[in-house]
Amino acid sequence: MAKVKYSKIRTHQRYKLGDGSVATGVTTALNIISKPALMHWAWKCGCDGIDYRKTRDQAADIGSLAHWMCECHLKGVEPDMSEFSPADTSKAENAFLKFLDWWQKGKYTLTASEIQLVSEIYRYGGTLDIVARDADDRLCLCDIKTSKAVYEEMWYQVAAYQRLWDEHHPYDMISSVSIVRIGKQAEDGDFEVQTRKDLAKHFTVFKAALHLYQAMKNLK
Repeated sequence: MAKVKYSKIRTHQRYKLGDGSVATGVTTALNIISKPALMHWAWKCGCDGIDYRKTRDQAADIGSLAHWMCECHLKGVEPDMSEFSPADTSKAENAFLKFLDWWQKGKYTLTASEIQLVSEIYRYGGTLDIVARDADDRLCLCDIKTSKAVYEEMWYQVAAYQRLWDEHHPYDMISSVSIVRIGKQAEDGDFEVQTRKDLAKHFTVFKAALHLYQAMKNLK
């Protein structure tokens, strides 16, 4: 099995439409919506005398590492953990094992991983974490999140991803969408999966955010 190193440098993904123009990324469009949960967390860190930037970066490193391990497993490659401390590696592995247990119990089979798509209809692009088939051969979209909770804005994001897939695969559309949440610090038991089937209203919110973002961009 091939062994790969983790890249800490994440380039900003650019999505291109058929006419060569740049499409707005899903997360870029949604950044226009305030995130009260994150604001409260930063405020609480300040009250406790904690530098939220250092806390955020440390948590993100462990969360990103766990996410990367899941991605490596699905792609059939071995993650090279030699650059990470034993403590961080242990936390990430703990989170990865929870994901693996969920995946195996659900009898999922991978259809696509980290697939980049653009919508020519709505002119946006995104990268889908996982598209898989469940034990009943139904197509599912799974998005891995490393956070303390599943927030409503996450559903706006995955609704946009679902629409991307369905636009490209009208005869093999997504039947359900799951958010797979792994706690940033991978505490014992800090793992959950939430699944929804109807995200039409959430996609309406995403479209509104996309329209507002594009309108404000055109003002510049």
